Amino acid sequence: MSLMAGAVMAQQAGADKSPAKFKGPLKVFILAGQSNMEGHAAISTFDYIGKDPLTAPMLKEMRNPDGTPRVCDKVWMSYLTGPYDGSANGEGLGKLTAGFGERGDQPTKDGGKIGPEFTFGIYMEKELKEPILIIKTAWGGRSLNTEFRPPSAGPYALPKEIQELWDKHPQGAHGIPKAEDRKKWQDEKNAATGVFYRMMVEHVKKVLADPKRVCPEYDEKAGYELAGFVWLQGFNDLVDGGTYPGPDQPGKYDLYSDLLAKFIRDVRKDLSAPKMPFVIGVLGVDGEQHVNFRKAMAAPADMPEFKGNVIAVDTAPFWDHDIAAAEPKQGEYNNIVGTAHTLTKNGTFDKERKWDHYWKPVGKPLPEERIWRFATVDATEKKDKLEKYDGRRFRDITLPAGMENWYTPDFDDRKWTAGKAPIGKGVWDHSGIKLENFPSKWGGGEFLLMRTTFEVENLNYDSYRIAVLARQGFHVYLNGQKIHTYIWWADRPQYGSIVLGEEQIKHLTKGKNVLAVYANDQYDLNSPEHYAAIDVRIEGITKADQKKLDLALEEVLSPKDREALKGASNGGYHYFGSAKIFAQMGKAFAEAILNLQK
Repeated sequence: MSLMAGAVMAQQAGADKSPAKFKGPLKVFILAGQSNMEGHAAISTFDYIGKDPLTAPMLKEMRNPDGTPRVCDKVWMSYLTGPYDGSANGEGLGKLTAGFGERGDQPTKDGGKIGPEFTFGIYMEKELKEPILIIKTAWGGRSLNTEFRPPSAGPYALPKEIQELWDKHPQGAHGIPKAEDRKKWQDEKNAATGVFYRMMVEHVKKVLADPKRVCPEYDEKAGYELAGFVWLQGFNDLVDGGTYPGPDQPGKYDLYSDLLAKFIRDVRKDLSAPKMPFVIGVLGVDGEQHVNFRKAMAAPADMPEFKGNVIAVDTAPFWDHDIAAAEPKQGEYNNIVGTAHTLTKNGTFDKERKWDHYWKPVGKPLPEERIWRFATVDATEKKDKLEKYDGRRFRDITLPAGMENWYTPDFDDRKWTAGKAPIGKGVWDHSGIKLENFPSKWGGGEFLLMRTTFEVENLNYDSYRIAVLARQGFHVYLNGQKIHTYIWWADRPQYGSIVLGEEQIKHLTKGKNVLAVYANDQYDLNSPEHYAAIDVRIEGITKADQKKLDLALEEVLSPKDREALKGASNGGYHYFGSAKIFAQMGKAFAEAILNLQK
């Protein structure tokens, strides 16, 4: 059935008095946009909604009496999404509930998140008291100027200011391709132009060609009605200085207004719905900031041709300023608790850092007095060698014969080199700290195996952690058992803090303990200057000291801040991944469409 035929059947249904499951046509709503329409709000942030008396009633609508997310009996979902490039799209189907938010590379599976669709459907169902079909299409990182570009906008063209800049640099420059590469650039831009617009329209048409596939209770005699479209997008255009050049001032984003007006016209034309109510979700990231962009987004709603059927909903009022205030503090807090010890610029321990004194070294001799036995090896088998530089170079290799069980307590390491940690190589010069004078020299091999022993008199700490200085990845073993692996790299010359769980710390015993570490150095095959630094120690803290530390940390992250952060699960440009924000947006979008229909 064509889209026009569906609308005609919907009109005929009013005069058809034959029995039907629905009193009228099935209401169909289309939700589209980029990552904020996907929705990054984790279900775990629902409780935060109930902390605010203004939004607490909304939480009751979103949950069942037992606290689980509500399932809407009269709202069905078809959700097309997938990776940013649209290469592996999939359709999520089912009755509306939580989980139809961002889904990453598994578009058909519940992602544990919501976008605005959840409360949009809840409040539409509540107000209309009839069946609803929501067709949602959303992909992260897609702009209106390119990927969602409407057909009537024509091909993408460089702004005059950018073209003039390119003309001045035929040999290329930062962000400017060489003259001979510009045809390829334009070809790639043309290939990307409008791709996601077409995916969106094609999916809507596919669903409406057979609504019963998505909504089993669809009545063909009653037909369907395209009752509204919600557009929530904008971030990639906001930050695209190549398409919208110049300082942030009135007029900077006029092109966006023009593109969005064309988008509304084209969508209505392609879906044969000339008066379909259209809601512009005006980007509210950073609250009341980005005034010129927000005005440009809202501008089409004031155009005479759209009077009475296009409305702009500003989402900035839903921005949570408590979360916004707490977010930077969370970063500082995470850095503090994730750092066991900081170093001075010459590589010695910073004794003045007040956060370090609550955790205590476990065992004797003290870590700085322990003797390590260590040996270095290189990858000799072809499968273990790297042909090109890779920032994540840590890997397991085949060790020389006789060294397979090097990390076990009874391994004989008497012929290995002996020395104190940190064991280092080359110069690690970063963040104002220069590590070059090490108690023990690593040697020539890419990989290091190191072991030490220490005696524990009693296990009277309540929590334990690894304090580790390392540039590359590593394995840590305690008494022959692997207790931690890190496979990446970290250009931070400081001791990281890795709190151990019960499964790891159960291997720590009274008496003799053997701590072993496997690690590799850092280098670039194009500039093979090897450098590394390794030191590992186990530390403990009592509950009493943990309380003191927590109290001291409140000057960084207050109880109020911590409470606010319970409402966040993602970055600020995703509205903090806050269900409170997305829930308010969804309800506002529903109310806007209902107002347009009056």
